Amino acid sequence: MATRDFILDLGKLMIGIAWIDGRLEQDEINALKELLFLLPDISGEEWMQLELYMTHAVSDAERRDLLDRVLSGIRSSGDKQLVLETLEKLVAGDGSGRAVGDTPETALPVLSEVEGSLSKGGVTESAFVEDVRQDLEGRSTGLLVHLTAPFRKTLKRKASQGTREDRIEDFIKNTIYFQLTSELEQQGRILSIPETEARKICLAAGLMAHVAWVDNEVCHREREAMNVALRELWNVPADEARLITGMSQARIMHGLDLVRLTSGFCRHTTIEERKAFLRCLFAIANAAENTSHDEIEAIRQIAKSFELPHQEFIEAKLTIPRQDRGGL
Repeated sequence: MATRDFILDLGKLMIGIAWIDGRLEQDEINALKELLFLLPDISGEEWMQLELYMTHAVSDAERRDLLDRVLSGIRSSGDKQLVLETLEKLVAGDGSGRAVGDTPETALPVLSEVEGSLSKGGVTESAFVEDVRQDLEGRSTGLLVHLTAPFRKTLKRKASQGTREDRIEDFIKNTIYFQLTSELEQQGRILSIPETEARKICLAAGLMAHVAWVDNEVCHREREAMNVALRELWNVPADEARLITGMSQARIMHGLDLVRLTSGFCRHTTIEERKAFLRCLFAIANAAENTSHDEIEAIRQIAKSFELPHQEFIEAKLTIPRQDRGGL
């Protein structure tokens, strides 16, 4: 499995390629951010590292060093396939292998290199993909040459189209919502829940996952309690509840910003909703019939961020039997 440093180096290499002519306009920076959303499982903290890396020109020597790090970081066939698939998505620009805005019937080749194609294992692949595959197989520095023109072309095309600033904000402030809508978009599906409600629910899922993850493990009872909460408190359909729960569990393992989760949830909810949600958090904590001191403290911190009176926290805690919370 690829390491986090490896994924970051891959992102930095694409930033280095974007800087190859020594300048990057603001609309290109915005387009670059949207393209880098396609990197797999980037946390908010890792995103901030990439965003900082965008602010200054990348030298030729640094670009070569990044290329060496990416090539030397490929330690398995899985790593190689991950790089190939990610680069193909980045150059396509929307993760689908075609130019943004094109339909499957009318899509034109994105790259000038895609004049012919070949079939491998029954799957049609572009000449670009085959060049990159060979570069990865041979750990060739020619990879930089093969990537530069196509990626710069994609970047300029997206910059001319404009980018979705709300998507950038979603990635930073509501990562689960961003991931959920991106996943459904790739599947050609849409949420059955109104957008505003979906944003609130995804923030709630992140907070539930935060409490469940206090002991560095989310057990099946906690997952089911989260599913039940999503279905009963917010009328989320069962399949979407499972999807949101799974995504929130995966994201909490990579880190979620508690301050952004709580502040966002406060903006989207009333005081009464936040009071009810405290009881929900205690139900998650006690799903395995044992609420630990650390879980209680995690909920106390959330209650404080919700700007609720301490008495509301006490009343929510008392919904859990005394023996299940060790007399706390």
